[in-house]
Amino acid sequence: GSSPRADSQQPASTARRVGRRGPGSLSVSRSVTQNTWKNEGDYPRRLRLMVDGLTALRPDIVCLQERFVGGDLDTAATIAASLHRRHHPCAARAKPRPHEGRLVQSTSGLAILTRGCGRSEALDLPQHPDDGERVAQRLDLTVAGRSLRILNLHLTHLRGARGASLRAAQLAVALDWATDGLEGALIVAGDFNATALDAELAALDIPPAPATLQPAKSSGPAYPGYAIDHCHLLHAGGWRALRQGVAMDDPDEDGWRPSDHKAVVLDLEPV
Repeated sequence: GSSPRADSQQPASTARRVGRRGPGSLSVSRSVTQNTWKNEGDYPRRLRLMVDGLTALRPDIVCLQERFVGGDLDTAATIAASLHRRHHPCAARAKPRPHEGRLVQSTSGLAILTRGCGRSEALDLPQHPDDGERVAQRLDLTVAGRSLRILNLHLTHLRGARGASLRAAQLAVALDWATDGLEGALIVAGDFNATALDAELAALDIPPAPATLQPAKSSGPAYPGYAIDHCHLLHAGGWRALRQGVAMDDPDEDGWRPSDHKAVVLDLEPV
């Protein structure tokens, strides 16, 4: 997870909540981004909740961050198999992590899940020794006869001026790469560890939205401020944004949520 920002002001607008997707909406392309919070907390329960939540949303594209892979466990592969989606993994941030009382060699990288075929590539981003490896993942696919490129990101969590400067550099490198040879639309998605009001995200020109950080268990405090998770149509390429909102923020009967981040949902329709 990411540390909450100290923004004291709340956004004036209320986040649109996205519910179960009905069969009549399948002409729309739905993208979802979710920071999965590695293997923290009650991981088996949370993984079930992620599967249940994404099954209800019926996404065509899923961008995942903090994708835990360790031992015989793989968050993204499990979700992909349950949703009958293609799994495009991108490993990063390898190190031993505690799991069920022992250390396991693991990664906490990215993944994109898709309904159709796609081609995925990865790029190393600028990094800092206090933060470690950061990568960008892009995937090209064709949806409704139109070219669509997805850029999946998890930018540095470092705070202060050095964090803002590094996030700006990471985003600039990633956008240059994502727009190189772009023939259609571009969706930029992920955990940016910055809000729409932060200068390092100015290139995206995204509107402020309410906080996407949430307590993984409902007994925790609510987070003030603005969204740090984003799913944005940066280049239209024959698409238009139909609706955007959040999902997967309801606790189960014991108070657990799927993650310490809400999912962000973007629905597109061809024009």
